[in-house]
Amino acid sequence: MAKENQTITDRLYDFFSSIKLSIFVLVSLAATSIIGTVVEQGESAPHYLDHYGSTWGKVINLFNFGDMYHSWWFMLLLALLLINITFCSIKRLPNAIRQMNDKDPLFDKRSLAVHEKTQFTASMSQEDAAKKAEELLGKKLAPVIRAESDGATYLMSTKGGWCRMGVYVTHFSLFLFAVGAIVGILWGFKGFVGIVEGTSSDTVRMRGMPPVAVTAPSSASSRDALLGEAGNLASQLAAACAAKGLQAGNLVLDVTDSSGVRHTRAANFNEPASTAESISTKIPFLVNNLDWDGSTALKSVSLTASDLFKKLDFTISCDSFQLDLYPNGRPKDYVSNLSVLKNGSPLYSQRIEVNSPLIHDGIFFYQSSYGKVGIKSATVTLVDRNGRPVVNAAKIAFGKGIRVADGGEIYLRDYEQDNEDTGEPAAAVFYVNSGGQQSGGKVYEASAFGGGNPFMPLGPYFIRMDKADWAHYTGLQVAKDPGVPIVWAGCILITIGLVTSFFVSHRRVFAKVWKEDGKVNVLFAGNASRNRVSFEKWFEDFKEEASDTFKKS
Repeated sequence: MAKENQTITDRLYDFFSSIKLSIFVLVSLAATSIIGTVVEQGESAPHYLDHYGSTWGKVINLFNFGDMYHSWWFMLLLALLLINITFCSIKRLPNAIRQMNDKDPLFDKRSLAVHEKTQFTASMSQEDAAKKAEELLGKKLAPVIRAESDGATYLMSTKGGWCRMGVYVTHFSLFLFAVGAIVGILWGFKGFVGIVEGTSSDTVRMRGMPPVAVTAPSSASSRDALLGEAGNLASQLAAACAAKGLQAGNLVLDVTDSSGVRHTRAANFNEPASTAESISTKIPFLVNNLDWDGSTALKSVSLTASDLFKKLDFTISCDSFQLDLYPNGRPKDYVSNLSVLKNGSPLYSQRIEVNSPLIHDGIFFYQSSYGKVGIKSATVTLVDRNGRPVVNAAKIAFGKGIRVADGGEIYLRDYEQDNEDTGEPAAAVFYVNSGGQQSGGKVYEASAFGGGNPFMPLGPYFIRMDKADWAHYTGLQVAKDPGVPIVWAGCILITIGLVTSFFVSHRRVFAKVWKEDGKVNVLFAGNASRNRVSFEKWFEDFKEEASDTFKKS
């Protein structure tokens, strides 16, 4: 159909099924993915203005590059990919089905590509020659279709027609990839939770989650007026957080005055907050400590919830944590024994370690880190100033003490964590009371120094901590991606589709047997959908067998 005669429907159909659209969408997805890697994701609008400058910050906020994978235009690109794949398949599938189901042996009476052919003269009747040709085709390929036309006998045999569906299986796998990505973006999340052994948690700190913000025009020219406007925004922000099942860890008040100058103040919550009441408690602090003169008129006010948390429908308890160390003190293995509780009742327990997660309600809990949060007990050796033993390998529980032979006492009161690197090692804090004089000091575990930890002075004694029973927390990466099964299905299908498309071909071999000038002629012709080199070799073998069949006759 000429383009000038096409309807708007035809033009849209051609557009959505075009290869140009496919290339545009795929290149755009690749390019924007680079942006998502370069630009920090999940930060607040003021953050991008502060770190990327006014111009680029406005561009990032306008196009939502800071939350690219949830942006409307990225979702539009994925939707265009789905539409394009669908329309491409719909447009080309009928022709592929016709070729797959081709049962018309009259090959020389229609437009058909012929890649290989050979012809023989048979010294037998036309019917006998047709039977031999039919036997040969049935032997080499598949059951033969026969037809008579204009005194000639036509034969056709085909094999591998189903491989023409390989490209559409590949198309469908790409469709599944896009659907899986959309499902994961809309309903999945990533987070982290640290649980001290012996405790539980039902709240996860989100990762990569963009802040939730509400903005309104402002006419405030006093702090009292701003208090009222920010208070109204607190209710809106609470509703926005609740709609997404989120809780705020931080709160940011951002105002712009009539001169275009921005003023920002942030506050932290002791516990994640999501209700209007809990958010409102921070409003006076934010307003009163805002770097604003309190009289310059404002033109906009924004309230942002960041460092977001998500409350789960169940509770994860860390029943115990086990850490195995190499002789040099480096971690060898660490595992957590977790329990899942619902409404306070335990459902089941599971031991997890790295690459062996706990999975509940489609949420994965991966063992990812650990740390010391306290000390349960310590085993110590104590000597006097002359090196004579006072206490040998005595165990002291946290918060407790023991009496030594000379009447003094030693207590395990606290612990201190180094601030360097990962915070290891940690030291126990001991106090001694001897003759009414109290002294204190921190002591590192002997294993932290390969067992060679020297005695440390502590009041009238020297002390060495032979062993410590530390209290740990387990760090769990939390992830939910309901799109993963869909993507895995796409991976399986794309493997099948690509193998089918590249390594299997649709072979068709035709034969025509006719009598002309008193001679019986036999013509074989064939084509293949792909891998013609292989088909050429196959046809050479077929031609030799056909030659033996008809020349011997």
